[in-house]
Parts: sequence; C-alpha cells; structure tokens
Amino acid sequence: MIVAAFRVMLLTLWRDRAALVMAFVLPTVIFCVFAAIFSGAVGERIRIQVGLLDQARTATTGRLVTALQADPALRIALLDGDPVAAVRRGEVDVALVLRGDLAAGSGASDAPILVVESPARALATPIALGQVQRVLNEALPDVVLSRVVADVERTGKIGPDERAFLDKAFAESREKREAFSFAALVARVSTAEGHGGNARVAYYAGAIAAVFLLFAAMQGALSLVEERQSGIADRLAAAPGGLPVVVLGKFLFLVLQGIVQGALIFGAAALLYGVSIGPHAASWLVTGVLVAAMAAGLGLAACAAARTRQQAHLVSTFGVLLLSAVGGSMVPRFLMPPWLQSLGWLTPNAWAIEAYQAALAEGAGAAWPAWTVLAGLAVAGLGTALALTARPAPGPPRA
Repeated sequence: MIVAAFRVMLLTLWRDRAALVMAFVLPTVIFCVFAAIFSGAVGERIRIQVGLLDQARTATTGRLVTALQADPALRIALLDGDPVAAVRRGEVDVALVLRGDLAAGSGASDAPILVVESPARALATPIALGQVQRVLNEALPDVVLSRVVADVERTGKIGPDERAFLDKAFAESREKREAFSFAALVARVSTAEGHGGNARVAYYAGAIAAVFLLFAAMQGALSLVEERQSGIADRLAAAPGGLPVVVLGKFLFLVLQGIVQGALIFGAAALLYGVSIGPHAASWLVTGVLVAAMAAGLGLAACAAARTRQQAHLVSTFGVLLLSAVGGSMVPRFLMPPWLQSLGWLTPNAWAIEAYQAALAEGAGAAWPAWTVLAGLAVAGLGTALALTARPAPGPPRA
C-alpha cells in the first residue's frame, strides 16, 4: 500500500503539468526574486531616487550637483517644481534643495541644504544624508573645512592671517581630493508636517491590506474549482442565468468581504497608531472598494482558469507571495534594485499601496491614476472569470 499510495500521488502530479511546473519552478523563481530584493537592500547596493533642486545656483552648489550626478550610488533626478509634492507623490524617494551657498561666510542664516523626506520612506533619508556626506568629503573638502574654520573664527581664536593660511591649505586639499569630516549643512522637513509616524504606519496598513485581500479572495474563489470537480457547476449551469450569475454573486461577496477586511486593518491603525483617515475618508473608502474589487476579480479569474484544486492552491499561495514581494508589500520598493522597482509596477500590490498613499495624503486628485489601474484590473479579472465559466474548462473525470 505504501508503494501504491506513492505511485498514485506521483502520477497525479506528473499528469497535472501546470501543477508540476508551479511546484518545482515557481519556488526557484520566488527565491531569485527575494535574493534580488534583499541582496540589493543592504549597504552600497541601495540606489535610492534623489530629487535635486538648486535654488542658490552658486559655484559651490554647482560643484555639489555635478558631484552628486556623477556618483554611481545615487539616481539623481533634477527637479523643476515643488520638491515636497514630488516626494509626496513618490516621484523621488527624498529631495535635496540647495537653497544657499555652501561656503562659509555666505551670509545665509539657514542651513544651505534642505532635505525633504517622507515618513513612508523614512529609511531613505539617512541613506541620502550618508551619501551626501561622503560626496562632500570626497569632492568638496574645502567647503566642509571652511565652515568648520568659520565656527572657530567666530570664537575669536584665529585672525585674518591664520584664515588666509587655512584658505591656502584648503585649496591644496581640494587639488589632492583629500576627505575631511562632515559639517552641519543640512536641515530637514517632512511631507507629513509633523505626523511622520502616521504616514509610516499608513504605508504598512495599505501594504498588508493588499496582501491579505488577495489571499482571502483567492481562498474564497477556490469554491469555483470545488464546484466544478464535484459536479455542482453542471447543475448551476442549468439554472437561470447559468454560471456567470454565480460568479457575479461570488464577486459581490468577495468585494464586501475585502472592504470589511481593509476597514478593520485601517481601523486598528487609526485607533492604535493615530493614522488620520478623516480628512480624506471618501478617497480612502473609494480606494478600499477598488482594492477589494481588484482582489476579487483576480482571484476569480485565477481559479476559473485553474483546472484542478492543486493548481488553484499553488497560484493562491505562491502567486500572491510573488506579487506581494515584488509589489512592495513585504519590503518597500525603494530599497529594491532599479529593475525590480520598475517590475513592481506590473503587480496589483504596488498600485494598491500607491492608491492608499495618495488617497490619505492628498485625496482624489492624486489617487485617480492608481484608481484607474485598480478598476481596470477588477474589470479584466471579472470579465476573464465570466468568460471562462460561461464555457467550463474540462476538468479531471469524476468518479
């Protein structure tokens, strides 16, 4: 009996080629994706997108812009408009505004470099500051030292002769490209205007909602496969409206279920962590409905296309896991390699997270592009499920 049971399971898997591929190929693919994510999210391999706006346009800021653009560890995007809006919309991970001459004695009272950060991408700020520090050390050591000496000069410990001597030494250091310590040149401002923790938690609330809505929709849609294999689908097909009516009923249930699940997640975020939903409650609700519809449509389409329960189960686990990893539900996408960040826009998770972020930060005006994608995915998924169930695919013979 042991050999017979082993042989039955082996033959069952071998005859189900789709399940065979997903069982042995998909885990390797998922490993490669996770390896790319986590190997690229450490040390110098992190290449964040930095927006750069040179408002001062002095000789020193020009040198810094040139040095930052030439640095291979950063991806620089020159900004023309509002840097706060660019960071809030996710066009860049962090923005640097050069608002004054970097050299000492320029007369500016404020820090010459303003860092615009988003709480949802809080890790990007120390990474950017570390890279700016390194570039200043390597490319502008004279500027750094001039500010240090200016602080000493204000104490009255050195006079004009000593300052002239040091200026000459700085010029020689610049020619030799010798590095020196970092001076306090930076001020910071948040796109959340003091509510950083809220925005950070809101990001993960949207990310987790996208994952679990997809998982729940896939599990609920498995009933399509069970009904087909048990013969119930044949009897339902003979009822008024046929199987498409059944699919529409399942779709409405899964959408309602997803709305409730998303509301519970964000309710916990609001009660326990102070996430602010009220100012944009309508936009948040629209986003929740569209994310739930997207998950329901894709879940029904995947299960309608699966010929066996094993295929549907593998898609509902490994498939959702893969989409969630690439889409930013597990690791923020700005920590991924650039090619994987671009690939993430092909996943529903990335658009769900983008919709929640935009809706809670700025409302409908910023969220409508993501809404359009989510609505398109929902319609496409539901349409595919209706088309496939209108002519049921042949499954394995029933006993």
